[in-house]
Amino acid sequence: MKRFLFLLIFTSVFFQAQEIEELQEGFFFSETSKNFFRVDIKKPYDYYKNSLCDNGSEFRRAQFEGGDVNFSRELFKYISAYVDKEVYVVNGTFFLQIDIDKEGKMTQLNIVPKVENSEMFLRDLKFAVRKIKKTWTPSKCNNIPIDSKLRIKMNFITESADI
Repeated sequence: MKRFLFLLIFTSVFFQAQEIEELQEGFFFSETSKNFFRVDIKKPYDYYKNSLCDNGSEFRRAQFEGGDVNFSRELFKYISAYVDKEVYVVNGTFFLQIDIDKEGKMTQLNIVPKVENSEMFLRDLKFAVRKIKKTWTPSKCNNIPIDSKLRIKMNFITESADI
């Protein structure tokens, strides 16, 4: 009977933890000894319809393998691995602009806005995005693969503490 009670308590705590994780979807946290780093990757992403695809055409946007949620997780994984939180204290909104070609590969990568003394941070952020090796299913116009563009809004919040 004690084992059953223990098992019941354990499973109820586990299910509550899952609910909290779902509530925080889109917010990713990474901690170091001095900094608390949060990236809010906004969804839905902004997809731009190709100018070759007119209003009467059937348009399907590019899809990342596993969907937008999987791309957000991959993006944060590489940001937390390659952007040095000890060096950069980043606060504010940045836009990641990605061009996806007909084969589903990221061809052009741009991060805006350009702010003073941000060259190293933007370089590390681009490096982190390029580390994502999974391909995209390209956008299609009338079932023909076409080049496309997307824009992802990311809000960075860094809190520093002297220890």
